[in-house]
Amino acid sequence: MIASSVDAETRRTQLHALLERDGSLILTDAAEAYGVSEMTIRRDLFEMEQAGLARRVRGGAVAVGPQLFQRRQQKEAEAKRIMALKMLPLLPKTGAIAMDASSTVHRLAVEMPAADLTVLVSGVEAFSVLSTKAEIRAILSGGELERTTGALVGPVAQRTIRDFVFTRAFISPTCIDAELGATESTADGAEVKRTMRLATRSLVVAADSTKLNEAATARSLELADIDILVTELDPADPALDAFRGHVELL
Repeated sequence: MIASSVDAETRRTQLHALLERDGSLILTDAAEAYGVSEMTIRRDLFEMEQAGLARRVRGGAVAVGPQLFQRRQQKEAEAKRIMALKMLPLLPKTGAIAMDASSTVHRLAVEMPAADLTVLVSGVEAFSVLSTKAEIRAILSGGELERTTGALVGPVAQRTIRDFVFTRAFISPTCIDAELGATESTADGAEVKRTMRLATRSLVVAADSTKLNEAATARSLELADIDILVTELDPADPALDAFRGHVELL
């Protein structure tokens, strides 16, 4: 436990450093670590959000500054590997699919074998990976670069996505909740994922267990929009009970 005598300014500086390192923090964990009340941490996060240093979400906060993609890849890396392997059999043999800019779906791009597929991606990193794979026709959505996530967003990206009919789309949200559905850290990012949903026959959402029963800032998808929810957990895990019966669990 960190001494509760740490002054508010020092505590907020340290909380910001944690956000920069991990990308997110949990309210209850921070309160326990500093030996202060959850209300105190909520006030800290409010002040940090006002200063542009954090974005509050239910149960904690997420970073708002640019995060190196490599750092996002390293977070929950084993869970991402497991989810990517689960998603491989869901890839169609031919046709067109869409993939978002998340580091989770990027891992799927890394694992993908050569295939007669057209793949539209909204992330530069996944596009770079897919461009090296034989037979795959990789298309970048274009649009405005969202500095906080590395995703391509805005009207150009949405228009490009709408020009296709996808057999399946693969996305990973910031958070997912059985009541609120999938949520994103930015409204522009949420809009791109809604556009992918409208352009595809089937939607696969991948979310590691740290994203479950949490909510970010902008709503993107209702649970009814999702056909398959992929996690690193066994589908029978009790942590998935709230989603059971609403979506196919993998």
